[in-house]
Amino acid sequence: MNSIENKLYINDGNDKLLSLITKKNIRVLDIGCGGGNARILYQANHTLDGITISEKEKEENSAFFRSIVIHNIEQGLPSEFIENTYDYVLCSHVLEHICYPEKILNDIKNVLSDDGLLIVALPNIMHYKSRLSLIAGNFDYQETGIWDYTHFKWYTFKSARQLLERHSYRVIHEIADGELPLNSIFSKVLPHRLRKALYTLLTKLSKGLFGYQMILVASK
Repeated sequence: MNSIENKLYINDGNDKLLSLITKKNIRVLDIGCGGGNARILYQANHTLDGITISEKEKEENSAFFRSIVIHNIEQGLPSEFIENTYDYVLCSHVLEHICYPEKILNDIKNVLSDDGLLIVALPNIMHYKSRLSLIAGNFDYQETGIWDYTHFKWYTFKSARQLLERHSYRVIHEIADGELPLNSIFSKVLPHRLRKALYTLLTKLSKGLFGYQMILVASK
């Protein structure tokens, strides 16, 4: 296993998170910036600044950013960005990788515009697959996902909301994102639209049980 400083997360972007960005020609601070979100936001003509702890991520994705900085966010925002103002600040699967999010959350408030939004995506420790693993007595680290070995903390919808509210954010939306249970089987017999509708129904019954990814949208 490599250290997080040498780890390169490769993905196609967080579609559910990006769908929440509806304004045009905006200023975005992407904290923990993998290439997927950045590429899509760059192609949409948004102005991007980025923070990463990985030299590899900086090398791979620097073309998408006005400025990208290697920085440990346990220390808050880097000095390069502290005087800027942003319409959106993104923390897509970032906060679970740090021990002390207090400083960075306080700094983010200072750089959000008056109507700016913080969008946080986190893995849900109480997803039904995770619950079953815990009941079975298993706590096995993995390369990615809920049990990513570089995670320091695990969150539920309740604890994630409390974290933001404790730092004087107002949580506007809580979204559960994932797939229908046994999706590999149902995908062979049910159309996508129906599977999506059934999954939406399940998340209305329990976001905490069926949401693999939690997305919280907050204002200051």
